[in-house]
Amino acid sequence: MAVKWSKVAPYLDDGFAAQGRVERASIVDKAYDDAADDDIVDAIDAIGSRVFNSVDEAKQFLLSQGAVEE
Repeated sequence: MAVKWSKVAPYLDDGFAAQGRVERASIVDKAYDDAADDDIVDAIDAIGSRVFNSVDEAKQFLLSQGAVEE
């Protein structure tokens, strides 16, 4: 089930701010630490082993995969 982008975006923003890229490992750890909803974690998991150079690139990928919705 797709989750609203606004619920996932803060995790990706934080990960990008900390590392200058978006990658699943650091972002999903933060989501678990925050006890994020399972749908949020599932959306982040959709990133897989990919690394994105911007939050917008990650957003477009997650939208194309149906993991998030506007």
